[in-house]
Amino acid sequence: AVFKKTYKYEIFIRKIVKSLKIVKFYVPADDCDTCQTILEELENIDDDCDRHGITFVKTQDFSVAEEFGVSDFPCLVYFEDEVPNVFEGELTEEEEVLQWLITQKTEDRIELITRVMLEGLVEETQYLAVYFYKLNCHICDEILEELEKIDDECDVYGIHMVKIQDPQLAKRYSIKTFPAIVYFRNGNPLLFEGDLQNEQSVLEWLIDDDNRELADEIEAVNSRMLERLMEESPFLCVFFYDDDCPECDEILEHLEQIDGEADQYGVDMVKIDEPDAAEKYGIINTPSLVYFRKKVPLLYDGDLHDEEKILTWLTSQEIFEIKNEIEEVNRKMLDKLLEENEFLAVYFYDIAEEESDQVLEILEKIDGETDNLDIPFVKMGDPRYARKWGVTKLPSVVYFRKRFPNIYRGDTHSGEEVLEWLRKNRFRQPELNIFMYAVIALAITFVLYTAWLLSCFRPHVKQA
Repeated sequence: AVFKKTYKYEIFIRKIVKSLKIVKFYVPADDCDTCQTILEELENIDDDCDRHGITFVKTQDFSVAEEFGVSDFPCLVYFEDEVPNVFEGELTEEEEVLQWLITQKTEDRIELITRVMLEGLVEETQYLAVYFYKLNCHICDEILEELEKIDDECDVYGIHMVKIQDPQLAKRYSIKTFPAIVYFRNGNPLLFEGDLQNEQSVLEWLIDDDNRELADEIEAVNSRMLERLMEESPFLCVFFYDDDCPECDEILEHLEQIDGEADQYGVDMVKIDEPDAAEKYGIINTPSLVYFRKKVPLLYDGDLHDEEKILTWLTSQEIFEIKNEIEEVNRKMLDKLLEENEFLAVYFYDIAEEESDQVLEILEKIDGETDNLDIPFVKMGDPRYARKWGVTKLPSVVYFRKRFPNIYRGDTHSGEEVLEWLRKNRFRQPELNIFMYAVIALAITFVLYTAWLLSCFRPHVKQA
């Protein structure tokens, strides 16, 4: 009977935690001399908590407490959306407790968790930032106050931020000095090595694509992060799906096989399961694969289980091109274009130079004309790779004919001159290459050598 009563009470407590958006959870101990006094103090603020929409419960069920890593009793734990936050202050100070609870209710604060809680969050949370700190550390408290300023914005981007005091656990993640931040992406930890006192640099590091990305795994994003990627990524492939889709997991397995290769071509691939985001971009049916080129969507209407066809589609020139705009390429994509096109014009530039933007604006006015000449026009902000083709001055235009480069020496600020130069090169007869010169030279040598041999072995006529 005692077991059944305890079991039912444990189930009741779990239901409270899951059913209510906000709940406060108090755990006393049987042999605690001050627990009754503390409980009486907390009873004084129970009505105030109710007025603020905070439910107050108590339990002596240690199995529930241990589930959340609570080992020191008595203890006060606050839950919001099933996420626990442990009270650090003095439980006998009822006004301090009430103020803390109201702050948790009205403001989005960084939650204090235990080791057991962290292990659960790492498994369940895709993007988790953990602030490791220690007690009686003045700099830790200052940095924590600064991090509170970006906590709300992290939530917007789908990044959950918590804090923990556990020096032994910190050693597991190579933390030698406090404070420190470890970023878990699907359970994979990454230690922040920048300036913790600059909260904006911390935020930029957390939402940076390179830090969020995982090898051979398509990252999940929310609508806010998708909007950011739209702004930053010129070529973005988005897989829209639903949680209750029976075939989505299988499709994702196929897509993850080409995620790394697509990234090499400069195509970012992400997934999202928010119906509102799909509706915003005109996606009616899910699952769907949509390719955004400078925010312009293009729906893939082929077999989502055929990853090779999808990769071919993503990197095809017809899909890649945007009318009246010179597309950005990386080294992998440029090599592919050089293999596929007899004629190609490349604008090499340095992103740090203001002149590059001015020239690009001029050249984009003739992009349509170069298409009519069957000359694809692309751009590349890679000065080191430009030197491979003999380009020493940027910005510069290079015309490729069967992979052989020809550097434009004129005024890049005149679009008409660049267009005329490309037109002349396009219809100019190709010069004889080295191989052809060698063949001709061998042929002439062979003829001369044969004539010489004939002259040497010609019979001499004797005179009478």
